[in-house]
Amino acid sequence: MDCAVYLDGVREETDRDPETLDDTLADLSGQDFLWIGVSDPTHEEMERLGGALGLHPLAIEDTLAPHQRPRVDRFSDHLFLSLRIVSYSDDDITTSEVNICLGRHYVLTVRHGGPELSMARHRAERVPERLRQGPIAAVHAVVDAIVDRYEDVAGELVTDVEEVETSVFSADRTRDSARIYRLKRETLEFRHAVAPLRDPILRFAQVADPEDLRPYFRDIADHLQRALDAIDSIDSLLTNALNAHLAQLSVQQNEDMRKLTAGATLFAIPTAVAGIYGMNFEHMPELTWTYGYPICLAAMGAACFYVYRRFKKSGWL
Repeated sequence: MDCAVYLDGVREETDRDPETLDDTLADLSGQDFLWIGVSDPTHEEMERLGGALGLHPLAIEDTLAPHQRPRVDRFSDHLFLSLRIVSYSDDDITTSEVNICLGRHYVLTVRHGGPELSMARHRAERVPERLRQGPIAAVHAVVDAIVDRYEDVAGELVTDVEEVETSVFSADRTRDSARIYRLKRETLEFRHAVAPLRDPILRFAQVADPEDLRPYFRDIADHLQRALDAIDSIDSLLTNALNAHLAQLSVQQNEDMRKLTAGATLFAIPTAVAGIYGMNFEHMPELTWTYGYPICLAAMGAACFYVYRRFKKSGWL
């Protein structure tokens, strides 16, 4: 748990006991605020924090329940914001959840798994003039850090998709379909984490108070839109790569079938001749001819060579 009071944008340590938060909040005025960050709290801990901050019971319940859909809910005197942190490694998208409660003089961030948010706090503390604008500046710092990760993940996905595209047209492409399907599934999960956040961020960009912060939220909205555009491009590229991969496999199978057909035809000619002369009837032509055997072999060889040349010329072999 990280808990601090920001007076005129400057951090001051405070008592972390939830029982004393009422007194701490009562002493705050203007744009001063309390920023509390907790990770994986228990039900009892969240009930104590929520009670001290005056959170709505539904906000406490949603804060404790991970796997919320990214959204913004407005209660009587505070906002509840849920969003996802996205990580990517080895063709696997991992999402974790951050829930934010924003009040008049406080910000509460609750993280369920995933990377820490301490860097977002430290980066915001290096710009005290931004934190002087109140608790919404802390919300901006957290959301900005999370959305920046979206663009990083999108860039890593693009790199892997380019590898798939190169592999599709190479000789070793038999396992590309499994990887393409996996990347499409991870892209869909990425979209589910990013897309629902667009409208809430746009609302912050329009109604954030003070107005000086609205351009910063518009900047986040722009980054978010770029991530969504990248997701659309990635999905389109994967679909095209999958279609190209399936077309390549179909062409390869057709070529294999043509080679098998040509080979079977070559063997069919001597097999037919040998089958006729292998029926062992007493009265068959050329059975007693001295040169019948070598001439028959020569005729079979010539026929096979002729058929082979025709298949070779037509590209079947």
